[in-house]
Amino acid sequence: MRRLLRYYRQFDELSPEEVSAELRARRDAERALVAEPPLDLSGSAWHGPPHPELVNAATFALRRAVNDYADVAPLRDAIARLHDIDPGRVVVGHGAGELLRAALRNTTGKEVAVVWPGWQRLPALVEAAGATPVPVAGIAPERTTVLTTPADPSGAVTSFAGGDDWLIVDEALADFAEDAPIVDHPRVIQVRSFSKGHAMAGFRVGYAVLGTGVELPLAPAGGVGAAAVAGALWAVEHGAASVARRREQVARERARLAAALGDRVTPGVGPYVWLRADAAQLAAAGVYVAPGSAWGSSEHVRVTLRDAAATDRLLAALE
Repeated sequence: MRRLLRYYRQFDELSPEEVSAELRARRDAERALVAEPPLDLSGSAWHGPPHPELVNAATFALRRAVNDYADVAPLRDAIARLHDIDPGRVVVGHGAGELLRAALRNTTGKEVAVVWPGWQRLPALVEAAGATPVPVAGIAPERTTVLTTPADPSGAVTSFAGGDDWLIVDEALADFAEDAPIVDHPRVIQVRSFSKGHAMAGFRVGYAVLGTGVELPLAPAGGVGAAAVAGALWAVEHGAASVARRREQVARERARLAAALGDRVTPGVGPYVWLRADAAQLAAAGVYVAPGSAWGSSEHVRVTLRDAAATDRLLAALE
């Protein structure tokens, strides 16, 4: 009690405003002594949870059908209605990565052109399919090509129409593009995911849209789990507003970085920014990003966008 009285007695001759200013100054000084926790902008998943109703739908389905196999037909039909295509062209699978792996195994020859930079795992998936990945700057219509659009890491958007050989399109980030149409071509396979735009990375569910008249064994042998199917179905039928908010959020933060850093930021869309910076220097400032060496560039880093506070931290570290 005496210690408390001595503490407040020092303010007896000060006005309330002066007392408040003194206390704020002490608080700020104490906070300055505590280092900020590291900020991790190196991951690929959305930083926040999915919509609560999506989680509710998945939880309800799991409780109701934990001892049964899920029926993917309602999800397949909903995806077909969303894109105004025949349900027979839709294949539901365990995320975009597994569907890309299956597509490559069923279409590749000796070499596959990989439009680069693109999703980091694509060359390994091509090799696993028994082919040799060949990095190219654009679509190679004369041979099987794998394209990521919007691109990871740059966010660049590439239009495509299909050619004489297979074109496999990784569109895991399609929800962040203003216009991402489904192409009607017999040798185009478009693969999409619920992981990014709907924040469902932990559900491991995605889908492929096959070209007209194409029949390929892309679906997983055991099917997709009930929780993932229910969550994805809610996302297709009710998740447009949530996706729009995420798209607007990353567009706003990307614009802030571009305004502050100019041509150090590569133009694009989506949750990743391809930025000229040094990953080690940023790490020393407590901000972790993905080194560009993973895509063959020692001068760049990939930054995963979050909110305004994260952008503030990043800009401060870059200064």
